[in-house]
Amino acid sequence: MPDGPDTPHLDETSAKVLLLRRWSEMPRHLQFNPHILTGYRPLMTIRQCLGSLFYIHNETVNILTHGFAILYMLVTVPHLLPWNTKGTLVGVLSWCHFIGAVSPWIGSFLYHLFMNVNYDEVLYRTLLKVDMIGIWLCQSFGAIPMMAAAVHCLADNVWYCCIFIYCSLSMWGLLKAMTAKSPWERRLCFAPPFLMRMLIMMLRCFDIGGGSPEALIHIILQDLIAVIGATIGALRIPEKWIPGRLDLVLNSHNVMHVMVVLAVCSMHSATLKDLAWMSDPFTCNKTSSLPSDREEL
Repeated sequence: MPDGPDTPHLDETSAKVLLLRRWSEMPRHLQFNPHILTGYRPLMTIRQCLGSLFYIHNETVNILTHGFAILYMLVTVPHLLPWNTKGTLVGVLSWCHFIGAVSPWIGSFLYHLFMNVNYDEVLYRTLLKVDMIGIWLCQSFGAIPMMAAAVHCLADNVWYCCIFIYCSLSMWGLLKAMTAKSPWERRLCFAPPFLMRMLIMMLRCFDIGGGSPEALIHIILQDLIAVIGATIGALRIPEKWIPGRLDLVLNSHNVMHVMVVLAVCSMHSATLKDLAWMSDPFTCNKTSSLPSDREEL
């Protein structure tokens, strides 16, 4: 058949289509979800991975949601935190929140963007660990301000004990997450610190220990939204019901990414209210006249 005026256009379109692969054509370590049938990037160079930012594939939503979250947090969070203006303790907690609010997006952005680099599975596992470390920093450092506020009005030894226990559970979770063999194992690694946060949240509901009353709804939402998102991701719905129809957008992993962003926004709102509450030296009626070693941190 002779070449027509539309042939270059057809060749260009075909080249773009050939950029993407089916699930069955991917290496085993990149076969995550059998209900997502198409839209996979092939193994690529680093430059090609960067180029994949400019066309649609089944990781586009995951990359962009967390990329925009990085920019939003870096631009807005530093101007909203009290840093050292309200005491050393609040300054330390401000740094904890900043690390927790930014780190998950950086780790996840790098993981999803470069997961198809054509080196070997070892590099992929390294990127996965970077992603897990980002999540861990959010779960551990990001939650410390909430934990500190929740026991702010208790005795110093109780305060230090609670923070130590939470940090120990978080370290245990990190060590387990680095050696987990499956997504379910990685999720369960965060269960102990999550359960402790739930216990502390129950104390706040009964006005025991401290914490801003206005922050409570955001604290409930931050974990509730995250749990719902993780559950949707684990159950692989709705694409399980209509395989191949949600390959590029609105699949479970996309939904989970959006919900995690919303969860961290709730964490951010709760932390700002808790830090403002802790900055008031008379916030604890019974202990406002008693000196606290925590103010000298």
